[in-house]
Amino acid sequence: MTKEAKFKRRLLLAVDAVGYGARDDQRQHALQANLLHLLDLAAARAGLHRDAWAKQPQGDGELAVLPADESEREQMIIDGFVRELNNALIAHNRDLRDEARLRLRLAIHFGSVAEAENGYSGQGVVMVSRLADSTSVKKALELTHASNLAVILSERVFNESVLQRHTSLDPNLFRTVEVRNKELCETAYLYLPGHDVHAVPLPPENSAAPDAGRGSDPRVKEMKEAPRPTTVETTIHGNVNIPNGVIGMVWNR
Repeated sequence: MTKEAKFKRRLLLAVDAVGYGARDDQRQHALQANLLHLLDLAAARAGLHRDAWAKQPQGDGELAVLPADESEREQMIIDGFVRELNNALIAHNRDLRDEARLRLRLAIHFGSVAEAENGYSGQGVVMVSRLADSTSVKKALELTHASNLAVILSERVFNESVLQRHTSLDPNLFRTVEVRNKELCETAYLYLPGHDVHAVPLPPENSAAPDAGRGSDPRVKEMKEAPRPTTVETTIHGNVNIPNGVIGMVWNR
């Protein structure tokens, strides 16, 4: 029998590594070890206790649910943890070839979560996972080769922490983006530590609105596929004599 879920509101982090699937077995193995080491290192340097975080490993990434006391200290994540993680990535990647670099996407959201049979459930988990997987944050790293970390905040986290100046980061360092897929249409805020995120030529997010996967009105498809009327053109050279007739003329438009 399924136990009743006990939902709570917590600060949630989703981390994903870039290019995991393109690595061979040995490099994937090394990436997982390096990922956990750098996350632990950044948290410790920021004064956070990662051993108290609830974690759901995902191979090339991690979902982390912060405890109640650290969930109320968003500024320590946005300021300290982000800064220390970026510094740790810079040091780690300094002497590595491009294909061996560890580059991360980090999403931060505050929302509902509950322990489930196979990890964690809740709309907060869905949101932070979609943010980390969004086109905007992926393209930001792809188009800024020198960057090691791309951070995306949910609207609530940005408005309540960054915009209210509870962190040391200027709100102008963030770029407003729209995260869209068949399940989500949300405003989020993108940040590239050490780089001008506003200079990145980001493409528009997937334009599919929520519920787009449920199909569309068949009448729209019929209108789009309706054949164009047949046009017949006749060119006559010389004089034309049509008694009691009418000749119509249509200029090209």
